[in-house]
Amino acid sequence: MENMYIEEIKNIFKLEDITKLKELIMDYHPYEISETLLELSIIERKKVYRIFGASEISETISFLDTEEILMLFDEMTPKYIVSIIQNFDIDDAVEIMQALPKEERAGYLKLMDNEHRNHIKELLQYEDDTAGSIMNTEYIEINENDTVEKAMKKLIKQAVDAETIDTLYVTDNNDYLHGTLSLREMILARKGQVIKNIMNERIISVQTSMDQEDVAEIFKDYDFTSLPVVDTLNRMLGIITIDDIVDIIEEEATEDYSRLAGISDVDIDSDNETVWMSAKKRLPWLLLLSILGFFTSTIIAQFEDTLAAIPTIALFMPMILGMAGNTGTQSLAVTVRGLNNGEFDDKTSIRKHLLREVGTGLLNGVLIGIILFGVTYAFLSITNNPDALKITEVVSLSILASLAFSTLLGALIPIVINSFKIDPAIASGPFVTMINDILALSVYFTLATILIVNTL
Repeated sequence: MENMYIEEIKNIFKLEDITKLKELIMDYHPYEISETLLELSIIERKKVYRIFGASEISETISFLDTEEILMLFDEMTPKYIVSIIQNFDIDDAVEIMQALPKEERAGYLKLMDNEHRNHIKELLQYEDDTAGSIMNTEYIEINENDTVEKAMKKLIKQAVDAETIDTLYVTDNNDYLHGTLSLREMILARKGQVIKNIMNERIISVQTSMDQEDVAEIFKDYDFTSLPVVDTLNRMLGIITIDDIVDIIEEEATEDYSRLAGISDVDIDSDNETVWMSAKKRLPWLLLLSILGFFTSTIIAQFEDTLAAIPTIALFMPMILGMAGNTGTQSLAVTVRGLNNGEFDDKTSIRKHLLREVGTGLLNGVLIGIILFGVTYAFLSITNNPDALKITEVVSLSILASLAFSTLLGALIPIVINSFKIDPAIASGPFVTMINDILALSVYFTLATILIVNTL
């Protein structure tokens, strides 16, 4: 049974024998213990805090989301919280400190030892969502003039605090980054060799100001597990590791999905979110879309005479609008994904994509138009509608035109927005759907006026 470990760990926490309790808990992964903590009552969790030290708890709750960690902090004393933060990896500690209110952050900084306080303050200066804000300053650094033996001693000394030892970063006496060396290469190196003679001089690095999404792209392209962060002079400042990138990819995917759905402020905590908080996130887009909805009503008002002359065409409005909205959203999703994956990096690729989408819309429009021609004509013939053939022609042609234009707009809008350096996901599904509704109605009523009303 999935998550059966939660019940097992909960039963272990009930033991009165502390020594036995700690011994049994060691058999479980910190992630499993962290998940179980969330299932305990506050009283039970406070018992856990008394039993386990800050270093043990920090290793466990580091697997939780920031919001969940802050919830647990509400149950702890300030000194205990500070000890936990100081035991976190520095990048995780900075992330937590950034999420705290300024007053609490200042209070915890005062309680920290000088080393941690200065370290965290230094990293807090970097803007959110940049390479600097997610980097870890605990890494293995060796000098280019070191021999293999001397470098190995440095590795062993620094390994205790380093987040990863898979890659060693080679610098000069002034911390300028000159190369890298894998742990495997270090182990296989011959005695007496100098590091600068065996290091890899071709380095991929990022600066502190780079957006975290761009950093994630580099990890994806090169299959890195870590990446050095340097300043504008190429001096070594820290590293970014793959575990942080996984979190960023998940965060960005959630953010893009929420924006495509027309939801602002995408930091979602469903367990603690009130009705008002949920409504507030969705309200801005709904207000904008309601304003755009007036344009739809205005279009219908402009064609009152057409509706009065042929009331039957109102029956097919929902179908026309639904088809246009759906195909536009499909095209939007494909385009946003392509933009996020860097597929459209030049005018040629953009042109090919737009032509492909228009072609897809036209082909679907032709096929669906042919199918609907038969279905619509059969339906109207049964009702003995005298304008059955003309209405059928209008519906089929409207479907063809609407699908072609909607597919084009679904692809074009995010590309245009992206050209202004704005997140393309802001071109949300509801927004594109509304524009396509306006377009589809205009095409539908114009064709109805030209092909039916003007021939009566």
